[in-house]
Amino acid sequence: MKFFLILYLILINLFGFSVMGIDKRRAIRHRWRVPERVLFGTAFCFGSIGILTGMYVFRHKTRHLSFRLGIPAILALQLLLAGLLFFWNERRLGQPSLAVEQELSRIEELDDATIQSFVSYENLTNSHIASGSPGDEATKAVSLFFKHFQYHIHNEQIDGDTAEVSATLTNIDMHALAQDLCREILKRAVAVSSVSMTTADYYQLLCDTLSQNSYDEVVTTAWFHLARQEQGWTILVDDELEDALVGGFITCMNDPYILSAKTVLGLHLDALTSLDGAGWKDYLNLNDVFSTCNETYAAQIDDTFAALLADSYGWEILTCHEDGDQAEAAIRITGPDMAATLQAYKESLLSYAATAKSIRDSQSEQSDETSRLLLEALKNTAGTHTTDLSLSFSNNGQTWEISFDEAFTNALMGDLSAALTEFEQGT
Repeated sequence: MKFFLILYLILINLFGFSVMGIDKRRAIRHRWRVPERVLFGTAFCFGSIGILTGMYVFRHKTRHLSFRLGIPAILALQLLLAGLLFFWNERRLGQPSLAVEQELSRIEELDDATIQSFVSYENLTNSHIASGSPGDEATKAVSLFFKHFQYHIHNEQIDGDTAEVSATLTNIDMHALAQDLCREILKRAVAVSSVSMTTADYYQLLCDTLSQNSYDEVVTTAWFHLARQEQGWTILVDDELEDALVGGFITCMNDPYILSAKTVLGLHLDALTSLDGAGWKDYLNLNDVFSTCNETYAAQIDDTFAALLADSYGWEILTCHEDGDQAEAAIRITGPDMAATLQAYKESLLSYAATAKSIRDSQSEQSDETSRLLLEALKNTAGTHTTDLSLSFSNNGQTWEISFDEAFTNALMGDLSAALTEFEQGT
């Protein structure tokens, strides 16, 4: 700003000096003259030094009383005005509110160095979310973070060598942003193929979240504490001010209850919807799940069963209640109809057992045939089965921690334990 002001003063006075020389030359040659209103207008536009210098260098308009008195008067008024502005600015420079205004204006202009002097990029995360050093992603994300930043200084209170300045800050709704970001972080964390998140990953996720969503603007109040030092007023940066500058974002990100128990549970359950057959096989560690011990068909049975789980999986949260750091939920899991599948398998077994072939077959041939019949029954499974179960989980001080037990695994597999019990009772 100062550079452009100085440049303007130089150019306007050079113009004033030049126009006086041009008007003098035209007067000598009896040509069209520069109107006096242009000369006085240039002087009023802070070109009075150039006009006055041109008067005496070119000996032009020096006999005109309006110029002899008017131009110096304009210059005197401008010098007086400049002096008053300088005095006002000097007094203002000694005010703590100016120190706050200067720093906030740099944040508003997205000055990265100023932002980092107040807001630690590491503190925008926490240790249980990510680790490592911020990279280039952090600068881009924080620029988007402060894109809508505005401020207004309210008042200041000076008490000796200390002062307090209050200001209202306008930025995006940090609570809503923190919820969206924590939701995306948790999606990544509960994914079956998840890997540890680095700080660079975190800031890339923050950048993506800011780019893909729009947020309302929220006005908050921040209090700046300052101390008078030799170089002037210095802002005392602490955790409270840092959090205030980011609209409480740090507090929100460290809030273990930022996401409800129901939301966290839903994200855990939804993570399984992305699994294909191979994913389900790895997730449940399926290895001859029906204990056929058959080298020819065991792997095919596992693959077919895993694909069946992928096609039939569904979930619903019936109820979810929070009580402090404890939560109780009732959920409904949809899986394959294993009771109908095993019933069809049993009928096939009985038909095979009623044949003479079953008697003539060797033990190995019987194993192949019974395994083949099981594989066929699984391939023909069309229906689904729902299982209702209860879950109890708690908040560990960082987030809601959910552990799924054998009952949950059994529900995923279409209540396989009950289907097997029914199958064995009828054989």
